[in-house]
Parts: sequence; structure tokens; C-alpha cells
Amino acid sequence: MMKRNAIATAILLSSSMLFVTQNAVAQNAAFIGTVQDNQSQLSGALISIVGTDKSTVTNYQGQFELPQLDAGNYQLKVTYLGYQPYFIDLTVGEGEIKKLQTITLFAAKNDNTIEEVVAIGQIQRGEMAAANNQKNAKSIKNIISADGIGKLPDRNAAEAVQRIPGVSIERDQGEGRFVAVRGLPAQWSSASINGDRLPTAEEETTSRATAFDFFPSELIEFVEVSKALTPDMEGDAIGGNVNFITKKAPDDFVFNTNFAIGQNELAGGTNYSANVLYGDRLLDDKLGFLINATAWQRDWATDNFEPRRGNDGIGIYRLELRDYTGTRETYGLNGAVEYQLDQGTLSATAMYGTLIDDETHYKHRMRFDKDRAEVQHIRNELITEMTGFEFAGEHYFGYDKTLNWKLSSYENEFRYGNTPNGEDNSYFVVRFDQKNVGYQGLEDRNTGKNYAYNTIDGGNDPWNAISNHLPSDFSFDPAKTQLSWVELYKVYVNEKDKIVASTDFEWLLDNDITLKIGAKYRDKERVARFSDEFYAWDEVNYGPAPTLNDFALSDQPGRSDYLNELAIDYQSQFSQVASTDDLAQFWNANKNKFTLDKSESALIENGGALGRNFDVNEQHTSLYGMATYIINSQWEMLGGLRLTQTDTNVDGYIYLADEVRVVPSSAKNDYLSVLPALHVTYHSTEQTNYRLALTRSFSRPDFGSLTPGATYLEADNELVTGNPELEPTYSNNIDFMAEHFFERVGLVSAGLFYKDISDPIFQSSAIGDFASNSGVNIIRPENGDSAWLAGIEMAFNRDLGFVTTALENFGVMANATFMDSQMSIPNRADKVAIPRQADNLYNFTLYYDDTFFTARIAINYKGEYIEEHGSDPQSDSYYGDNTSVDFTTSYQLNDNALVYLELNNLTNEPLKYYLGDESRPLQVEYYGVRGMVGINYQF
Repeated sequence: MMKRNAIATAILLSSSMLFVTQNAVAQNAAFIGTVQDNQSQLSGALISIVGTDKSTVTNYQGQFELPQLDAGNYQLKVTYLGYQPYFIDLTVGEGEIKKLQTITLFAAKNDNTIEEVVAIGQIQRGEMAAANNQKNAKSIKNIISADGIGKLPDRNAAEAVQRIPGVSIERDQGEGRFVAVRGLPAQWSSASINGDRLPTAEEETTSRATAFDFFPSELIEFVEVSKALTPDMEGDAIGGNVNFITKKAPDDFVFNTNFAIGQNELAGGTNYSANVLYGDRLLDDKLGFLINATAWQRDWATDNFEPRRGNDGIGIYRLELRDYTGTRETYGLNGAVEYQLDQGTLSATAMYGTLIDDETHYKHRMRFDKDRAEVQHIRNELITEMTGFEFAGEHYFGYDKTLNWKLSSYENEFRYGNTPNGEDNSYFVVRFDQKNVGYQGLEDRNTGKNYAYNTIDGGNDPWNAISNHLPSDFSFDPAKTQLSWVELYKVYVNEKDKIVASTDFEWLLDNDITLKIGAKYRDKERVARFSDEFYAWDEVNYGPAPTLNDFALSDQPGRSDYLNELAIDYQSQFSQVASTDDLAQFWNANKNKFTLDKSESALIENGGALGRNFDVNEQHTSLYGMATYIINSQWEMLGGLRLTQTDTNVDGYIYLADEVRVVPSSAKNDYLSVLPALHVTYHSTEQTNYRLALTRSFSRPDFGSLTPGATYLEADNELVTGNPELEPTYSNNIDFMAEHFFERVGLVSAGLFYKDISDPIFQSSAIGDFASNSGVNIIRPENGDSAWLAGIEMAFNRDLGFVTTALENFGVMANATFMDSQMSIPNRADKVAIPRQADNLYNFTLYYDDTFFTARIAINYKGEYIEEHGSDPQSDSYYGDNTSVDFTTSYQLNDNALVYLELNNLTNEPLKYYLGDESRPLQVEYYGVRGMVGINYQF
């Protein structure tokens, strides 16, 4: 603790030096202007006054200001990697605000002569924007633009950032979902839109990590990945912050369209996507507006097997063979309006994103321990829906003081659709059982149960060919496969940031010192509801339960090629199945013939669903102060302090086992976070930066982790409990980065980072009993003693023209991050890695770009990590390593039209979970290849 206090004190003392100011000479003239090329405005361009240390950088609209100048003659220099420098001689009078004509930059040939007709390749434009913004940033960050996002087959906001150094994503059904920075858990990083962290709503997690599969990448203009926070940013981001900036009102008329069709290898049907963007300016260009609408519909399919482990931790008591098909629909809408005042702007933004997933799922479950085989028919419609509204203002007081303010409100909701009806909205399961199947080749290793074992544990089942252990002559008999349960698995989550209010005041004291102060307030509300209801046929009043034979039967979709990646044939012994629509109609017509079995169900009243039924009210109040000091043309410093007060109240339930009843319970968790930061940048040359950052950040406990209750999940034989006593996790961070940028677009960089983490939260896991169930995996969040994370990050992006001019249209983009971590947890003698922390991340891309034709193949790798800690290394559950290979190519037909092809998951990489070793799988899932072909037309 003394070491951490010493680091924090050093940062505060260093930062306080920045607030020592000197009397400034009256300087009230200014230059203002815009930088562009022949296609769009250029962000990240450096504008400097020759012979002085005065400089500035264009914003995301390509605009700049150079204030506090004396009257006189000046020469401006505009530099932008990939373009020729631009010089202009200017004269400004006392107090004059000189608005310059738009500055247009041109490309450079290999011999450094100016190319009057700008011919920049599509891929290179994205790389130029990224390099220039990164080069001139005040802190350690990566920035990608819409040009860079649009040239890869990354269809949602999460996938848009997976190729940035140190950034990784978690997937669902093959699509990007959660974003994490530097291999840490997604909830230890923050993901925001336009600077505001969004509310979260997700089916199976109660964390603060936002799932971004509902937000289309077409709505994004820029993405900022900040790996070392500054005091004007929200501080709850140990790994870093990923900020998605939506498209704003343009400076001129724009009308773009994009249409595509495609297919998924494992699914039938045709996929399509459409995107329309329209914007313009009115009222003498004072009023600007933009409307951006997008839609993406795709059929998908997944083949999956999941061995479930018994009470000895390794034996397989249940083998699940899952076959998914479905249709996903993603819709997005972004509207923006901006009005220019005489001294500032007013703007408003409305955004909407939704993901609708209509899923059909057939599951054959081999219950080795009970000598029965189950056929589950599952249908559900999962809906995630986000809305957001922002109203903001920027006001100038002269050209040295700026006041920004913003009022926002966001809502994120997860719910099930109207399956099987509008009252029982749920994950709808109808299970049929055939008993006394006579499994063969099982073992009882003093557990009292018959289990199968993988070869790693001395059994006969390889990890990728686990036998169903059915007799060779076995076949399902629909007349003997009897209705067992109807399950209604119900989840509803609604989280609102009812009001997010922020204000920032920036004061340019002179051309060397800028002060900035601000405040932010958020009022959050979260409602979570859950139940898992099991209904049994009322045989007393209605006779024997129906069998599969009572329904029209057919082969399940995709049966013939189910898991054909494996050297084992499962499907030949599958049962035929009923239509999930028929089963929903049957339930609706016969619901009165079923009774709720409370002993099997997870409800509030029986204490089985308490961990996911709770209400949260939380307020965040932050104040900050910071200063930027440009010491000279080579050195600059940024430092300050942020204070954040968090007040959390969780209302839930606790189960009194002795009294067999449930009572309401409330828990509070309030704390003040003190977050200093210091950033130092040394520009050894115009093309080379060295950066050092000392920062402190934190991570709030997940909502579900604070609940006093517990939830039992029958499908997983798992009991998840909360812990109201959890402390937030803090981290003192040291980051060092060296960057060198090439004139002809590209960079080489290397960085080191170290995080000293206190009170890390981990999921402890142990095998025990709950109610009448044995071998239950009991999971509870706990604070660990301490932890550290260290790593190295490297990147190299460059066209190959430096080798020979014959290769100037080829290029490579490569980056790698290598990490290690360590933490102590109770009941483990050994040191363990931070949960969900991958050791290795890398990307490699090879491209060709001649301004008309482009082609790119991209490889993305994420190493394995521990999902949940067990009592020893063998019982740690892992998320396996993943390598995805994607390809895209396009051809520019003319100035307006471009055609393209996108291919994802070319190697059909599976998702893998395992216990201790890959040879002991918990889940393996295949998605197949998917592709799209389309046209982009700009009017």
C-alpha cells in the first residue's frame, strides 16, 4: 500500500507543477481554417507557425484555430503524413480574426513532387487518418476512421476495433460482442459512444461490459482507443477506453448508399445489408444535418457439443449435442443536427440500435448418469435495443476560452420476444425423454454415478470424438420418447442512464499552457428480472404425457452435416424432431394441463433466482482539473486529477434457509475514487515520439456481483451467488510508448506497460451441493489480495515501396501484444493469472491497393485465458485461443461506384471452452464461412 501511495503522491506533485502560470502578453489575433483533400476533411493535420513553437491539430471535422497571436507576418506550415507539406504566408492585424480559405493537400509521388490529382488508395486513406491522429495526440491512443473501418468485413462496433494493437473481442455465434483492452476482462475496460459510457443489458451476464453487437459499424465516424486515461475522461477503465464517435452533420452535401447480399456456409437463405447516409447544410451553411440508417439481416447456423462434468470434476455425466439455426436482424439509425452560432455551436444527436435474434435450437442430451436420452426443442427471440439522445453546446469566449456542455440520456434493454406467446416471453424449451437406453463403456470411479472420461483422464473418449455411448443398434423410438418438461426461461434487463450531464471549461492561458476543468454527473437505474420455470404434464387429471409420436416429425435443419468437422458420426442416431412452431401452439392450447414444479424451478419464492432479480440505483459524480504545458517544440506535459464519487444501492432478496422463506434486502456500496494522471511526450523529431504516462484507474464491481442472493441454473448445474461486500478494483498504471512515423504512411512502435492492481475481483469456483442437487458448480465473486499485469506492445504498418517501387502498392500491417499477470486468491497455494486475461494477441494483414483495386487478407489471434478459477489448475475453466482469417476486396468502377466482396472466418475456426486442458472440453462450436458482395455508390 505504501508503494501505491507513493506513486499516487508523485503523480500529484508532478501534475501540480503544471498549474504554475506566468503573466501573458496581450495577444488577441488568430487564424482559423479547415484542411481537406479532394475527398473529405482531414483530422489530425498539424498546423504550425514556422520559426515558433506555436502549433495546433485539426479536429475530427478538419477545423483548426491558432489564437493569441501578435499582429505581424507569419508563415503557416501544414503537415499530414502521406501528403506534401503546405506553406502559406499570412499577415494578421491587431485583434484580427483571419478566416483562411480551405487548405487542400495533395499527394506526393515517390520522387517527392506534388501529384495535382490526388490518387490515394482506399486502404491507405484509412491508414493515413490513423497515423496522423495518433502522431499528434496528447496521450497514448490509437484512432481509426470510417475509411479504415469500412475496408474490412467488420459489421458491428465490436468487430471494428479488433485489429487495433492490444484490443480483443469476445464473440457470440461468431460475431463480435464485447471489447477488451490489453487482454483484460471486458468489464475492466470501458466502451463508450461520444464520450459517454453506455448502459448495459445482456441475456446471461450482469456485468458492466457493454455488448456492442447491436450497434452497426456504419454509424461510426471514428474510434478512439485510449490506453492511458487523461483526467477529462471517465476513470473506470483499468485496461483502457474504447470510444465510438458517431457521424455528425457534414460540411457539405453528402448522399451515400451501400447494398450487399451474401450467405452463411452452414445456413440456407440469403443475407442482405443496406446503408443510406444523407446530409447537407442550410441557412447559409449555419444549419447542418445528417441521417444515417442501416439494416443487416443474415441467416446463421452453429454446430456445437458440450460435455458437462460431474461431481468428481472431470467425468462427463451429460453430453449435449446442439444444432442451432436462426435469423439475426440488426437495425441502426443515427440522426444529427448542428447549428452554428456567432461564437460556438449547438448540436443534437439521436441514435438507435437493435439486434433481433430469432433462434431455433435442437439439442440431444445424453444423460449418462440417468441412463436416458433427451431431445430438447428450443425456440426463442432475443431482442437487444438501445436508444440515446444528446444535446450539446460549444461556446467561445474570445479564442482562448471554450465552454462545452452536454446533456444525454440512454436506455438499453434486453427482452425475449413473443415466444411461445405474448405472456410467456421466454427461452422456450420442450423436452422429451427416452429412458433405459443402455449406455455402454461408462465408468463408476467411486462417485456412485456412471460417467464417460476423456483420454487425458484415463478414459476412452478423445476430446474431438466423444462417444455418445449408445448401443450401436440403438435408435430413438418416438412412441417411447415422452414429454418430460416445458421450460420457460425468462430474462428481462433494462438499464437507463436517466441523465448524464457534463461540462468542460478550457482556457488557453498562452500558447504554452492550457487549463481545463470540468464536472460530470450520471443518474443510473437498472432493473433485472429472471425466472426459470419448469412445467410438468398433469397426469393425474389428463392421463399419460404425450410422446414425440403425437407430433409431425422431420429431420432437424442441418442434420446431415452436423459437426462434419469431427471424425465422428452423431447425426445417424439422432431422433427426428417436431416443429417448434407446432410445440408453441401445443403449449398455448394445453397450458392448463401443466403444473409448475417449484422444486425444479428457479424462482424468487424458492430462493433459486435471487442473484438475478434486483434493482440498482447508482449515481456517479466527478470533478477534474488538468493542464497541458508545451515546454518547447520537443517536450510537452499533461497532468491533473479526477475525483469520482460512486453511490450504489442494490435492492434484492435473501433466502432464509432455516425459515424456508425469502425476504427483501438492500445493500449499499459507496466510495470516492482519487485518480491522478501525468503524461509526458518527447518529440525527438517531427516523425518520432516518446511517451510516458503515470495514471490511476479503477473498475466498479459488476451489478450482479453485489446482489445478496443466488441463482441456480439447472441447465448448467450451476449456482451463481453475489457478494455485497465487494470493493472496487484499483490500478496504478505505468505506460511507455515509442513511435516512429514514415513519410509515406506507416509507423513502427513499441511500448511497455505495467499495472499494479489492488482488490481484483475473481469468480471463485467449487463443487458442492444445492437443494437436492449434487455436483453443483458454486460460483461466487471475491476480492483477491493483489495482482499485477505487465506487457509489451509492438506495431508495424507500411507499404512495401521502401523495398522497391515495384511493391509500392503492397503493404503490411502487423501488431502483437504479449502479457503476463499474477494474482493471489484464497484456497490456492499457487499464483494464478487474472481472470479473462489473454497472454498473447496479434494481427497480421497483407494488402494490395492501387487506388482502383484493393485486396486484403487479415489474421486476428487471441490467446487462451482463464474464464473461472477452480481449486487447482486442473479445475480452472478456460476460453480457448482463437484465430480468425478474413478477406476483403473491392474495385472502384468510377468516381461514384465501388463494388466489394467480404469473406469471414475462412478457416472455420471453432470457439472452445475447456477445463484445465484442451483435451478436456466444456464447449466446442463451429460457425462456418460467411460472405457478402455489394456495391457502394456516392452521389
